[in-house]
Amino acid sequence: MILPGCQLETESEKLPISSLEIDVLLPKIHSNFRCVHSTALYPNITIGTLPSVSASLSRQLSIILLSLPPTKQGMLWGTASDFSQIDKVLRLIDRDANASDRKWSFSRVLAEYWFVFLGALGLVIGLLLHSVRSEHLVQKRTAQLTASLKKQEQLKKQAVLTEEKLGKLQRLGTISQMSSLFAHELRQPLNAIRCYTFSLSRLIKKEKVDPEKFQRGLKEITEQVIRADDIIQKVRDYVKNKTSCPQLFHLKPLLVHTIKIFEISHKECKFDLTEVQDTELYGEPLEVELIFSNLIKNAYEAVSPTQIPAVFISAQPQSSGFLEIKVWDNGPWIPDDKFQTFEQGFKSTKADGLGLGLSIVRTFVEKSGGNLALSRSDLGGLLVTFTLPIAKKS
Repeated sequence: MILPGCQLETESEKLPISSLEIDVLLPKIHSNFRCVHSTALYPNITIGTLPSVSASLSRQLSIILLSLPPTKQGMLWGTASDFSQIDKVLRLIDRDANASDRKWSFSRVLAEYWFVFLGALGLVIGLLLHSVRSEHLVQKRTAQLTASLKKQEQLKKQAVLTEEKLGKLQRLGTISQMSSLFAHELRQPLNAIRCYTFSLSRLIKKEKVDPEKFQRGLKEITEQVIRADDIIQKVRDYVKNKTSCPQLFHLKPLLVHTIKIFEISHKECKFDLTEVQDTELYGEPLEVELIFSNLIKNAYEAVSPTQIPAVFISAQPQSSGFLEIKVWDNGPWIPDDKFQTFEQGFKSTKADGLGLGLSIVRTFVEKSGGNLALSRSDLGGLLVTFTLPIAKKS
């Protein structure tokens, strides 16, 4: 049972009971309060005035109340100065002045921290804008990269097509050169065949046929036919873009054979091979034979006006793994303007020339991995220096 202060004493005066017969749990003692109580003391009846009451009237009411005699329990009117216990109770039941401050709601949080929400909202909007902008930039960059890759792919395809066209043009140029070479070089075996057939015809007309000479003539004709067929096959290989297999061969026998064929129709020309060192080479013998055939023919045409035409050939191995070969003649001094036409390679100095002799030589030399250079010899004529790969011992 919970009762107000002094209620127990008041009821004991009215009823036939004694306050001593009722136990109060955990009673407390206060010097200014004689009633039994078990809790902290709180103000009892409180009188207050509204702001509209004048100060003089409020003072008179205060004097009247303070002048009243004490009650039977000794309680007097007084001015309250300690509301701490009430504050504790109100705080305990969450009814004090700060109760609303301790209660959080969305509206209060929004009112208290609106700037935080505003900043967070701005940050979210900024992140969204940044995300949209980044996505736009990524899409734009992706489109640029895609376009660049497509363009690069197109350029690559164009480069492949251009390279194929260039290869075709180069092959056509080589074919053109080889066609000219076909007409140019085929004249030698055909001329040799003509000379041999003419000689055999004369022997038959004289009715003095030497079987051994006749057989040798037929053999030479056969060799020239084979050589002509090799030249034709070389042109066919170039037309088909077919590469032939290099092989090992010795330089001096090939050079002697080439000179022998040339001397059939040019016996007045002398050849000096004293500085030729026989070396084993690795390449295509027919191309090397055609190189010497062209150079020998050009050298002979340069020295034909002289009384004793001579062509000199030297071949010396180099430490670089190449054989350095030089071909020169005792022809007349070459003027500067004429020498420049030799260096151009495609311009002939002869009225009926095709201008492809040195160009074909350069093509074969560079195809084998060597180099070709033109200069003046000590005798004043043209000196052609070129290199061919020497066969490795392995």
